[in-house]
Amino acid sequence: MLSSILQFSSVAQLPLAQAGQLLLVVGVSFAVIALISSTYRFHVMIQLSENALATVEDCNDFFFVQVTRYLSKINRVSSGFGVFIVQFETAISDKRRVQEELLHELRKIIRTADDKACLFRNDCVAAIIDTEESNIQAVAQRMMIDLKKVVTAIPLISAFRVGISSFPMHGANTQQVIDSATGALETVDFGNPIPFCAAPAPSTSTLENEKPTGELGALSNEDRNAALDPLTGVLKPTAVGSYMRKYLDEIRRKKEPAVLLCIGINRIDQIIKMYDEPSADDVIAGVSKVLQRLTRDCDLIGRFHRDDFLVLSPCTLQQGQLIAARLREAVQKEVFISGGKRIKTAVSIGITAHPEHGRNLRTLFRGAYRALEIVRDWNTTACLVYDPVTHAKKEKA
Repeated sequence: MLSSILQFSSVAQLPLAQAGQLLLVVGVSFAVIALISSTYRFHVMIQLSENALATVEDCNDFFFVQVTRYLSKINRVSSGFGVFIVQFETAISDKRRVQEELLHELRKIIRTADDKACLFRNDCVAAIIDTEESNIQAVAQRMMIDLKKVVTAIPLISAFRVGISSFPMHGANTQQVIDSATGALETVDFGNPIPFCAAPAPSTSTLENEKPTGELGALSNEDRNAALDPLTGVLKPTAVGSYMRKYLDEIRRKKEPAVLLCIGINRIDQIIKMYDEPSADDVIAGVSKVLQRLTRDCDLIGRFHRDDFLVLSPCTLQQGQLIAARLREAVQKEVFISGGKRIKTAVSIGITAHPEHGRNLRTLFRGAYRALEIVRDWNTTACLVYDPVTHAKKEKA
């Protein structure tokens, strides 16, 4: 009750009649959205497009984001995927025209709604195929047959070649998977009768000699080159910032809204005292599974503290509040099993929105985390939208 009053403090400043009308409208709107969400799980609310991709850098970032999205849904609805990069040769200077024509045809070749085709560099198109790693070879052979027909039908293309990689064999993060496919691409000559090459499996010696890059976090020692946290299966603390920053840049460039949810598991220290550390880990992993189950494929999930998560979702603030409420209620109803013990927990959620609360990830994170801290100070479970005026005053008090 207290959280609801604080979240709608601006309504309380209106005359009673107007406030009642506004709350009625909001209530009806939430009911309609709830009906839509329960039927479609938000899968048709947001559709990413490439209409705004004006530069090569834009195309590359868009491709990076798409691969990241596939990584983020691993352990939710898939266990692997393949990356196919198709490079073409043409005699004309307007490569973008040829690139878009080839992309149009490539989209006809991919077969499921879970597959994605997009532009890459200035002379490539790429496909991300949602399939088991063991199926990549068969998919490649089928796509080569279709691609040869496509290229023959586009007279502006004189030759093409294809590089292929797969997750998790060729890398545990976005850049590694893309680099493996582009590396395979360079080993094939244009005009080769078999114009494709799959990246080789990394050797044991190569893996042993890899050096960590960047600053290592407390959770990254076991799997320092992976983008995914081994306990929870979502983006790990050392990767979540850079991946979400790229995703937010893509959303912002298309002038679309986004919401950042800062989700904290309540009283994890009490769980450790009552049970033990492994039980706390089981609860954290269990909460992560709930988040993955109830979010969309286009939402990015990451872990940034031991018991805290971030969700970046392309949607409006109103939709984000509804998502947050669904996640909080689902965790509260869940029973987490650890060593035969039945453990209950809850989460609190701080919420910020782009562009309402900021235009970069740093600003959105500070606001959402501040809202989470306030809810934790109340010693309750709630979802709270950050209010720069009210919560800034609270900080100074």
